[in-house]
Amino acid sequence: MQKASRTPAIARRLMHLAAAGTMLCALAAAAKEVPLTGPQIRAAISGKYLTDERHWGHKYFVDGRVERSENGRQRTARWSIKGHRLCLLQLEISKDEPICYSVLRDGQELQYKDNAQFVVFRGVIRPSPKREP
Repeated sequence: MQKASRTPAIARRLMHLAAAGTMLCALAAAAKEVPLTGPQIRAAISGKYLTDERHWGHKYFVDGRVERSENGRQRTARWSIKGHRLCLLQLEISKDEPICYSVLRDGQELQYKDNAQFVVFRGVIRPSPKREP
């Protein structure tokens, strides 16, 4: 009978270990997101293309221009770095005030977070596509 009474205790310990392992994996995954400094943001996007590979793509030119394709619509913008934030001046939103985002990197993925820490854009960095003649 003693063996039967030990089985639930062993099962509980195994469940606790499994739960702890799951939490550690989740923490490790979250820890990969690294906030970028202003110079790191500039290096990551300047002359590059950022896209979710389905709905939108942003082509960042070295001179501060952005060509945006969003859900089939072509738009332009200007980008700049202020402190450790990426700022986008989108004329359809404002002619004077850019919207600034903190940028986090996870491998080849960048995330733009607003002031409330919501992810506004999440995409992968690609070489800038060539212009069609």
